[in-house]
Amino acid sequence: MRTPAAEPNAIGSGIRAARARRALILLVAVASGTAGAAQADRGQGGFVTVSGDRFIDAAGRGIILHGANVVDKTADFSATPWLSEGSFASMRTWGFNCIRLAFTWASLEPSPGEYSERCLAELDRRVDWARRNGLYVFLDMHQDLFSIRFSDGAPEWATLTDGKPHIAEGDVWSDAYLTSPAVQAAMDNFYANRPGPGGVGLQDRYARAWRRVAEHFAGNPAVVGYDLMNEPFAGSLVPRAMYLMAARLAQEPAARDGAAQADAPGILREWGSPAGRGRILALLEDPVLYGRVLDAAQPLLQEFDRTSLTPLFQRVTDSIRQVDRSHIIFLETGGSSNMGVLSAIGPMRGPGGGRDPLQAYAPHGYDLVTDTPAAAAASGARVELIFERHGRTARRLGMPMLVGEWGAYYGNARALGAAQVVCRQFERLLCGDTYWALERDLDSQPAFQAICRPYPMCVTGRLLSYSADPQGRTFACEWREDPAAAGESRIFIPQSYGPTRGRVMVRPAGSGFRIERVGPGSGNAYVVVPPMGRERVRRLTVE
Repeated sequence: MRTPAAEPNAIGSGIRAARARRALILLVAVASGTAGAAQADRGQGGFVTVSGDRFIDAAGRGIILHGANVVDKTADFSATPWLSEGSFASMRTWGFNCIRLAFTWASLEPSPGEYSERCLAELDRRVDWARRNGLYVFLDMHQDLFSIRFSDGAPEWATLTDGKPHIAEGDVWSDAYLTSPAVQAAMDNFYANRPGPGGVGLQDRYARAWRRVAEHFAGNPAVVGYDLMNEPFAGSLVPRAMYLMAARLAQEPAARDGAAQADAPGILREWGSPAGRGRILALLEDPVLYGRVLDAAQPLLQEFDRTSLTPLFQRVTDSIRQVDRSHIIFLETGGSSNMGVLSAIGPMRGPGGGRDPLQAYAPHGYDLVTDTPAAAAASGARVELIFERHGRTARRLGMPMLVGEWGAYYGNARALGAAQVVCRQFERLLCGDTYWALERDLDSQPAFQAICRPYPMCVTGRLLSYSADPQGRTFACEWREDPAAAGESRIFIPQSYGPTRGRVMVRPAGSGFRIERVGPGSGNAYVVVPPMGRERVRRLTVE
């Protein structure tokens, strides 16, 4: 069944009805024992907010959001028949406290101005599973190659290609951003807000669709916020950016050694062959050279961030804020920043021109070998550059950072080392993350040892540092306690690190600590540290 779009004069009553529904749901939740434990983890079920560069729960504790993407890109939610509440219970035992829940514009608005009740019901079901298992949710309007016509995302009626062909060449699906005139035209028309059905601009339709989602979840504190668009690539600017990068690489003496033709077209042809791509990847192991190559396209791509992407996000934010002022806006970068181009995305503004108080930076981080058989051979130097630049952008924006996607190892037998390199970046940046993606057998995959790792889920104050040594099975965490914050600090420790009283130490000791098993039969545990009631730096170690 589909429901027509909400008219502006119906929005107020819709918000009141949504809040009443959510209040009833929360009353039912508190009545159950499982929900009660989950509420304790989430600061008694209130909304997550933002304070400077931190996420703050309802108890005033600083929190790290950590978990996985839960994804169904199909219009009818048919891709994950194995997904159940048991999947969410498993994620809780793995120490997760958050999921990035992906759906598509095509599933939400199959016809112009008509929203699918089935889509909203499926999202409700997953959000409720998450709530009952102590997991926060942020919602992601997902796209790959922009449209359901080429992969997933926008509906057919919103895909305006100007009659250009779809040419998908290359070994990786995302190469079509570079090779397909149809994909590029469809994205350009979207960024230009070109009129679609009924003479309504495509961005206007998209913003209204997000408003419908926000209206539906406005009163639900299990939902953290809204990730406005997955990996928005720059349309017809993408091949221009790649040409600029190739031209810069062609200037390097090392690029000329063994190359038949060291100019931009020659470099691009090399990139299109497995042997040539391998040679270029070897050159780009040098992070200084890699940075120079990325920077060649940076002015072009940053102009896109400023003049196309930020205005798109502002339009959507304005639409959401008509119905929902309680949830966080998650800002992604242009897709090229996934690989290290420094983002120029700007903060969202409120009606008076001041900063919206609830926003966060949500980039993705992938090495150049992602989605290839060589994914486990990711370059640590390139990965460090990518996340150093993300950290720089987060500081410029003055926002908390949650890395919405990383990984995509898909059971690769040699992926653990690559995953651990990425997790060290999260520790250094004190940021959250959601791994791509939840699979039925995720806990049996080699990279799972990095995904299910020790981290400070929430601390009564400001987190200062934390780090884990997977080889030595040791862990250390420091935070400065804030006497104004309520609740206890909770640090997740996997079974492999031996969360026992003989290995855990807290200094200053205060009133001590306790160890709580995450679930029946699980060796994973929380170390729960009551606050001291005054400002002190405290250190927890497992050794």
